[in-house]
Amino acid sequence: VWPLMQKWFIALFEGDIVLNHEFFMHGLHTVLLIVGIWFVFDCFWAIQMWARGHINPKINNQISEVLTNYVQSQSMAFWTSRMSGKVFAQIGYVATGFQVIEHFYRIFGILLFICINVVLLININFYLSIIFAFAFVVRGIYSWGMVKPLNKAAKQASDSNSSLSGHIIDSISNYYVVKLFAGRKREELYLKKPRQKRIQDSVFSAYMQRLFFIIPGFLWDICIGALLFACVVLFMRGEIKVSEIVFTIGVFLQIMGAINYIVFSIPDIVDKIGSATHAYKELVVPLDIVDKENAKSLKLKHGKIEFKNVSFKYKNKLVLRNLSFNVKAGEKVGIVGASGAGKTTLVNLLMRFYEPNKGEIYIDGQNINDVLQESLRENIAFIPQEPTMFNRSIKENIAYGKQGATDKEIHLAAKEAAADKFILSTEKKYDSMVGDRGIILSGGQKQRIAIARAFLKNAPILVLDEATSALDSETELSIQKSFDKLSKGRTTIAIAHRLSTLRNMDRIIVLDSGRVVEQGTHNSLIRKKGIYARLWKMQSGGFLQDESK
Repeated sequence: VWPLMQKWFIALFEGDIVLNHEFFMHGLHTVLLIVGIWFVFDCFWAIQMWARGHINPKINNQISEVLTNYVQSQSMAFWTSRMSGKVFAQIGYVATGFQVIEHFYRIFGILLFICINVVLLININFYLSIIFAFAFVVRGIYSWGMVKPLNKAAKQASDSNSSLSGHIIDSISNYYVVKLFAGRKREELYLKKPRQKRIQDSVFSAYMQRLFFIIPGFLWDICIGALLFACVVLFMRGEIKVSEIVFTIGVFLQIMGAINYIVFSIPDIVDKIGSATHAYKELVVPLDIVDKENAKSLKLKHGKIEFKNVSFKYKNKLVLRNLSFNVKAGEKVGIVGASGAGKTTLVNLLMRFYEPNKGEIYIDGQNINDVLQESLRENIAFIPQEPTMFNRSIKENIAYGKQGATDKEIHLAAKEAAADKFILSTEKKYDSMVGDRGIILSGGQKQRIAIARAFLKNAPILVLDEATSALDSETELSIQKSFDKLSKGRTTIAIAHRLSTLRNMDRIIVLDSGRVVEQGTHNSLIRKKGIYARLWKMQSGGFLQDESK
């Protein structure tokens, strides 16, 4: 519209004009019209800026929330093959990619502007419109041909950048190990390759972008020269007015600026779409484990657990083979076996982190594949070898065991877990922060927090996976008392390498190559002189050594 307004204004001074009241009023009307149009544009611009400032943050937040919730619903198989830092970066790429919608909105307006002004130019002079059309079509074809290689280069740059972010976060989050093994130089070498890959891909992407701009730039230089020359020739022939020349040049400069915006936006759009598309494909993969449409909540009355002919294969390796056993309600059962026997896999299947390739698992006669996953896990208190701590307060970490837990319930759970003594000795008591992954706490303290969390959860089924193997004997003995207290009246499954921790179990199940080979009490298995007795002999200080030794 601005070139058209320039034309209107310059046209006031063309031809034979009389500087009188009529000219003044005509000029005033033209000026007021131009100012009015600009005023309307500014109102729309203000509305657009307001809308952008209010809507964009909400959209970005919603994208982040939806994707975070989605990946949190993924199975263990999803997380074991991905770095958490890379997943976080990819969520950001998708949110950023959504911003290209604004670019498309502006590009649509620009294309509409170009079409209208080319039509107006045809009415002024056909040859001038030909110059415009030629420049526009050639640049459009060139840009379209460059989109695919640009997209490929942007995708490579995005992938290498995400990979480097994941490697850096992995390195930084394990700073304790780096310090412990004087591994700074080692980490520098470890990060060197992904850093070089990121630089190489980024440089190539930048090279493709420069190639995208330079050649069209020379084309515009030639076209502006041709346009100016044509205006001179047409004016000499009397076929064009000064106002029309001003309009033509104004339109050309406006269109050149508009197309420059499109051209300069395309690499950014391609980069964002490429990054967002690649990240989206990585994140939004089908859920491995989903609830059935008619799934109901688990109704747990007693806590009886049954494994029926369960087989599980992980990466073409058969881990469990037709495994069958049951745990009575309230029974305490220990699971032992050499590394790779399938102990942890068994627990992961019970928690439905994975699904068996064959067979079924029942709790109180209900197939766990037929119940809601959340209801299943709400009824199981799981304490792993290395309890995971949020970088939050002690109170918040314990309260994770029960939504909406009161301070009284949290303090009681800590007392039951014999954790209140060390908690009260900290500076801020229950409000003390535990640091990243609980780095401020000792192994025994983290275990006590995990036990307190389990006490607070008050689930009828308790699962312990190597819960004391990383502790010293004195701490283990102290925590074992808390475990005994916690397991009272609950169906309990405990995996342990330290066989001494399982001596008081009601029953011990021995796994070998994914099968149950022995089961019974500690004493009966010792008398049997089978695998369990051999494992017991191989222990030194109650710890199960590598069988090859």
